[in-house]
Amino acid sequence: MFRLNFSHGTDPEHRTVLRRIRKVEKARGREVAIIADLQGPKIRIGALTTPTLRLAAGAEWRLDSSRLPGDSLRVSAQLPGGGMAARPGDRILVGDGSVELRVLRREKDGLRTRVLHGGIVTSHAGLFLPNARLRTELLGAKDRADLSTALDEGVDFVALSFVRNGDEVRSVRRRLDRAGHRDVGLIAKVERPEALREIEGILDAADGIMVARGDLGIAVPLERLALEQKRLVARANARHRTVIVATQVLLSMVASPRPTRAEATDVANAVLDGADALMLSEESAIGDYPVEAVGWLDRICRATESAVEAGAVHLHRSVEPADGVDHSLAHAAVDLAASLSAAAIVVPTYSGRTARLVAALRPTTPVIALSSVVSTRRKLALTWGVQSHPAPRHLDLLHLRDGARRIARAYVGGSRTAPIVVTAGYPVEGRPTNLVTVVPAEE
Repeated sequence: MFRLNFSHGTDPEHRTVLRRIRKVEKARGREVAIIADLQGPKIRIGALTTPTLRLAAGAEWRLDSSRLPGDSLRVSAQLPGGGMAARPGDRILVGDGSVELRVLRREKDGLRTRVLHGGIVTSHAGLFLPNARLRTELLGAKDRADLSTALDEGVDFVALSFVRNGDEVRSVRRRLDRAGHRDVGLIAKVERPEALREIEGILDAADGIMVARGDLGIAVPLERLALEQKRLVARANARHRTVIVATQVLLSMVASPRPTRAEATDVANAVLDGADALMLSEESAIGDYPVEAVGWLDRICRATESAVEAGAVHLHRSVEPADGVDHSLAHAAVDLAASLSAAAIVVPTYSGRTARLVAALRPTTPVIALSSVVSTRRKLALTWGVQSHPAPRHLDLLHLRDGARRIARAYVGGSRTAPIVVTAGYPVEGRPTNLVTVVPAEE
């Protein structure tokens, strides 16, 4: 999966990258998911006269509405209401929160602040005002323009920043549906205290969530961040929603060819907790070792999952009891595959729902999704443990059984005596999934 951060870059640059991904996808014969990550109502400083700036504790720093590049005395910041939501004495955190300012007073077109904790600041760093009550819409003018670009170029998911509740997600869903993009998924980024309180409603409305540990780590006490991550991953798993763990996953690899031991442990624990995906940010966007960072992330995830397959460790499973026919069939397919030591679970799917229900149970058996819909196959790239394969839209049961055997052997190899578990809609053509069958390895 590729994620494009629309907080940075220009429209032509984004289109170039999106088209390049699709070109490589076609050349490699793979289907790749793309997430357009919208900036949302995040407050940022403007550009600086230098790539980085060191602010000293005790210094004054003015936040104003000027468009001029910033320096050690002032910087531009488009504060809602011109900064009227902030009051003298309020804290302002910059970037990852390591730089802290205190508001001294409001001024005509901004705020005068004092640096309490100094450090390095970069151009377009985020500002977080924990005491201010900011009323901002989820999609501003920039987000709407970026969304149009992303949809024009055929992205598979849109990530929504600073979501507060499920209603905000549903409002964007209605916008996409009216525009004819019902197949585009929505990922709600969890980075506000309100989102933590409203997580069940958000999971109702979204296709998945992103545990965005950067801003979330500022919004909640740092000592609780790991606990909130585990809770969010567990709730997403229980609700059969995709969950991404993001931010500072391998941060040291911005400047180092190897991750730290703590980072390797963090990645492995996220896998064991049940994350569907882990996302790199600076490591692959501006780091000195982008390819190596992807390689190390892959190695750590594979090593962890190999230990799961060998029974040395276990993935956390927090799936709620089966509720309805499709949930029960997913449980039956996974239980059958485990008891028969099946080579694979083959899941024909139009929307991807059945494949996601099966994958949410975290089977040790490989899951192969068959779909005639390109967008479905791409989106399933973001679902744990699922490999997708093109297939005709309508298959009778005989052809499905024969095809499942051939495809499973091509994907996973394994013993020629191991059976294959197949889900289906009987009589297959256009029916919801209502059947689980076992296909012998040879007939």
